[in-house]
Amino acid sequence: MTADQRRDAVVRVALEEFARDGFHAATTVAIAARAGVSQPYLFRLFPTKRAVFLAAAEHATGRAVRAFTAAAEGASGTAALRAGERAWRALTVPGGPFAFQGQLHAASAADPAIRDAAARHWGVLWRTVRSATGLSDPELAAFFGRVLLNCAATALRAPLTGRPPLHGRGPLTGRAAPLTDRASPTGRAPLTDQAPLTSRSAPTGRGTRAAPGPAAAPPRPAGR
Repeated sequence: MTADQRRDAVVRVALEEFARDGFHAATTVAIAARAGVSQPYLFRLFPTKRAVFLAAAEHATGRAVRAFTAAAEGASGTAALRAGERAWRALTVPGGPFAFQGQLHAASAADPAIRDAAARHWGVLWRTVRSATGLSDPELAAFFGRVLLNCAATALRAPLTGRPPLHGRGPLTGRAAPLTDRASPTGRAPLTDQAPLTSRSAPTGRGTRAAPGPAAAPPRPAGR
């Protein structure tokens, strides 16, 4: 195998390892072993573990873009959106590109370089869907909301039966609700590919962890 072929093998394996275990828990030892290379050779291909992770992010986004574009070819509007959603549902599996996206978001909280990459990749996905469908930003926001909900249901490995329905179409069952021609109004400004799709939590006295509440006062002795 050439160096490029081995690099591609490492990235494909890394996507699955990171999607399952996350940036911090996945190890380069396991990635190298599954890719059929030694750990020292892996670091000849990629200088750091973060570089492997970011290469896996590029690969995940590329797979999602190619799948949506191919599925939506020859269609427009909601027809293209339906076709693209079906293609993305096939990728919403444990160890797949959208499972990796969840880990990408988690790693973004404490790593500015990964955070910038995550915002950039979501911008690519947003522009891809907008270009293929020609739909408005509110319609795209509703679509990406369904995609993220489906990803969460897959990660939890549990149906969401009994939760509030989407667009009044009945209870969720772990699959995204059928597409409609109307975007669900939220009263918020529409998302654009220029805005990072992440939110920052207010700082607490202990970093990103909430400060513990005060301990309950001990009961007074009886008769006093």
